[in-house]
Amino acid sequence: MSELKGLRKWKVNDSKANKRGTHRTIYWVEVLPFQLQKKERQEDGSVKGEKWEAATKYIGDWDMNKKHGYGVQIYKNGDKYEGMWDQNKRSGQGTYWKNEGGKLRREYTGEWKVGQRQGRGTYFYKNSDRYDGFWAGGMRHGEGRMIYANGDIYEGQWYEDKRNGYGVLTKRNGDHYEGQWINDLREGQGSYYYSSKAKLFVGEWVDDQPKSGIYTEVEDEELLSKIPKKKYFTDPYFQPSLPELKLANAAGVLEDAMENVKKDRAQHRAKYIPIEDMFTPQELNDLKKAFDSVAQGESFVDLLRLKALFNEMDIYPPDEVIEDLLRQCAPDVEDISEVSFEMFVRTVALLLEENIGKEEEEAVQEETEEYEIQFKQKTV
Repeated sequence: MSELKGLRKWKVNDSKANKRGTHRTIYWVEVLPFQLQKKERQEDGSVKGEKWEAATKYIGDWDMNKKHGYGVQIYKNGDKYEGMWDQNKRSGQGTYWKNEGGKLRREYTGEWKVGQRQGRGTYFYKNSDRYDGFWAGGMRHGEGRMIYANGDIYEGQWYEDKRNGYGVLTKRNGDHYEGQWINDLREGQGSYYYSSKAKLFVGEWVDDQPKSGIYTEVEDEELLSKIPKKKYFTDPYFQPSLPELKLANAAGVLEDAMENVKKDRAQHRAKYIPIEDMFTPQELNDLKKAFDSVAQGESFVDLLRLKALFNEMDIYPPDEVIEDLLRQCAPDVEDISEVSFEMFVRTVALLLEENIGKEEEEAVQEETEEYEIQFKQKTV
């Protein structure tokens, strides 16, 4: 009990100290577990116990009893932070070191905000991967470059710690992908160059695999010269003439196939594509104004206000359609009664996609009916 009172008294006195300016070193201590306390017998036979151990220490600037300015913090587990502070939080430029078996390994160098990685910075992974780019809320977010330990390099967009948006992956073996990513996988329009085959695929990707597109050979004299050519016959070989086979309306077939892939994946892509890639800045600004007009200062709207918002936009989906779309946009959210701005934007994207699909189907239906009428008139 006396020890607890001593702790409380120490904390009260520390709060009254009102540390300000630069201090050499300030230690935080804690009571050792009973089994770790060292017992030493004195000359008079009494036992002296060591009850305290150093927990953390800080060297640097203070303001109003809080770490503020430049300082170095040593944590209990041996980790170290060296850089700028703001009201007891890592903020500004700083470097974090990880204690691994008594040796410090640099883990992150860059910008911080409220104790999290925020802004531009470089992260050094334990497996020798390295990320250099932008961060938000402690996650890779925005433009960034990832250099993998195996020699592969990715440069492009990140969203909530995953490759999302436009990006370029250059592999150590010479393969090269350039196109869209969703949820850390290749998804959408993209091209892939197969270095060993000197071939190029351009088209739609689904779940990290090519789905529909054009597969062509690339003229690469340097690569072709490295491929050994075996001579089985000394006499020249003449290709016999064969009838040429052609696919009727090849371009149209390919276009239809790619459009079908886009329709099939529209809902999946609407869940993960960053909203900044769905709409232009002006369109997002207009959607934000419309959302704020019914949110009345809150960060969300209920289903009733969401429906009113859609009506103002001349969109009239039934209640069950709205609920279904919200669940598609946020499958991990149990309660959809509170709709955030991001959920609202993704729902609008899905509604627009569905309307475009219906308009295209109606146009095809009209063309079909018109063709049938003309055919009947010719046969009469």
